[in-house]
Amino acid sequence: MDRLSPLSYAFLAAEDVDPAACLVIGSMAVLDGPAPPVEAVRDLVASRLDSVPRYRQRLVPDRFGLRAPAWQDAPDLDLAEHVQAVGVPAPGGRREVAALMADMMARRMDRSRPLWDLTVCQGLPDGRWGVLMRVHHALADGISGTGLYRVVFDSEAAPEEPPPAAPRAAPGVSPQGLLRTATATARGAIALGGAMWPLSRSGLLGPLDGARNYAWVEVDISSSAPVRHHLGVSLNDLVLAAVAGGLRELLLERGRQPNPHALRSLLPVSSRAPGTSGSPDNQVTLMLSMLPVEVADPVERVMTVHERVLALRRAHEPEAGVVMQNLAGLVPFPLVRLALRTTFRYHQQQISTVTTNVPGPRSPLTCLGRPVRQLLPVVP
Repeated sequence: MDRLSPLSYAFLAAEDVDPAACLVIGSMAVLDGPAPPVEAVRDLVASRLDSVPRYRQRLVPDRFGLRAPAWQDAPDLDLAEHVQAVGVPAPGGRREVAALMADMMARRMDRSRPLWDLTVCQGLPDGRWGVLMRVHHALADGISGTGLYRVVFDSEAAPEEPPPAAPRAAPGVSPQGLLRTATATARGAIALGGAMWPLSRSGLLGPLDGARNYAWVEVDISSSAPVRHHLGVSLNDLVLAAVAGGLRELLLERGRQPNPHALRSLLPVSSRAPGTSGSPDNQVTLMLSMLPVEVADPVERVMTVHERVLALRRAHEPEAGVVMQNLAGLVPFPLVRLALRTTFRYHQQQISTVTTNVPGPRSPLTCLGRPVRQLLPVVP
């Protein structure tokens, strides 16, 4: 019987303590019309849901609370509850779509049922329609959450066969190797611990309610290639620098001087082994990076981001996060639950924003013969 890991349980604990929290991830797919009847989408899901068994399961709490909730098959799975339709308010433009997505993503899921749903969104401009997919973060991370894509969409690409594993000798474990690993992990843990000090006041952290807003920006990724190659940085560096630049402008508009110790972003890092994108549960660690909002020059800001992220990786922050999660798995569940709920009761002053990326589809997608034209991701 599979049970929630401490990390996956943390997403439930946050909701238990904070009435404003809704730890749901998702995306809106925009497709060419005409929109199919919702019954057709429901039938499609019914025919393929067995390919992702976790999506047929619900969470069942331990009777005595001594162990983490377990995944069990839902005996009365009703797809009418999980696949529904809604009309986008007229005229169905960008503003109306964003408002609908914000409203839907703020709605908590019923834990007595499998933690996912689909909403067919009718009435988009030019005869288009959408599919809003929601998955609770306790069920999946950003990568494994795309397992729902395999249920709803067809890909033009032929399924890839994994390459045969090359035979190799079993690795030896030396005392020196163990010492290096332990030392690196300790350095990473120290770096993570240091990053949890409260931030300087910026005016951007405060109590939240349950309301959400959603907005998106579209950028041609290929246009960034010359800049990346010239500066020797990654696409992630450019995005994080753009986030820092946007927050810098916001601070200046509010009459606040950008402070180098004011804003910190949580950067999720996948800890998945190759070929495990379809496996359920959360396999993710993190880095915590200060955002260089004090840097006015865009090029200097990009290079500052690049150097800071590189330093975090050299300090083994992601590896330390994995080790800490593994250690939490050895702690009795009642203590894990108590620690998480106690932590979430306090208004956090360490993290200003989350900046994340998820690999998109490598080939065109269709649903019931209708091409997907756009994917709009949503984080909690």
